[in-house]
Amino acid sequence: MKTTSIFLPFLVLPIVFASRADAQPMPETSSQPAVTEEQTSALHKENSLNISPLGVLSGSYGLTYERLLQGHHGITVEGNYASASGTDASSSSAGATIGYRYHWRGNQDSGFVGLNLGYYDGSGTATVESGGMSTTFDIDTKVTTLTANIGRRWAWDSGLNITFRIGLGQGNYDITTKSDDPDAKKAVELVDDLLTLFPIAFDGELSMGYIF
Repeated sequence: MKTTSIFLPFLVLPIVFASRADAQPMPETSSQPAVTEEQTSALHKENSLNISPLGVLSGSYGLTYERLLQGHHGITVEGNYASASGTDASSSSAGATIGYRYHWRGNQDSGFVGLNLGYYDGSGTATVESGGMSTTFDIDTKVTTLTANIGRRWAWDSGLNITFRIGLGQGNYDITTKSDDPDAKKAVELVDDLLTLFPIAFDGELSMGYIF
């Protein structure tokens, strides 16, 4: 009987506390989770759309869309169009790239490293002087690029961002002409051979845009 009397309070106390807890009203909870300030900040939103303002001034138009997943992993799609003309040559080109970026700070305001795969198709005309005579011929260019890049995005809570990147990689160039002129064919073959010998591709971005 002594043993029973010693352990009896320890058996009764949990029951008493449980009954008191049941008697107290439960606090009201919302069915929707609270939205934190961090979640509403543009720095943690997933989409961004950027244009190159300096490119517009020089006849080169670029539009970049990025989808940022889990704060770190960005999938990018980019479209470009450029045109230029001079006394001896004129050209126009269009292309697109798809890429991946890793944002090491886990949000839109971060440095990043990335990889881009691109394809560009261009055409133009060029004029060469030979034997006191000038000949104008066409040039067609097809380029496939694979480049690695590093960059930085400065982003603000308002959604505005400025993005800079620079990259380097390999380019597969195909330069052709429909001209039957021997000098034109020789000039195009020289350029094609040079780009085959040094298949270097550059990548870059200086843009501003909005996060949403």
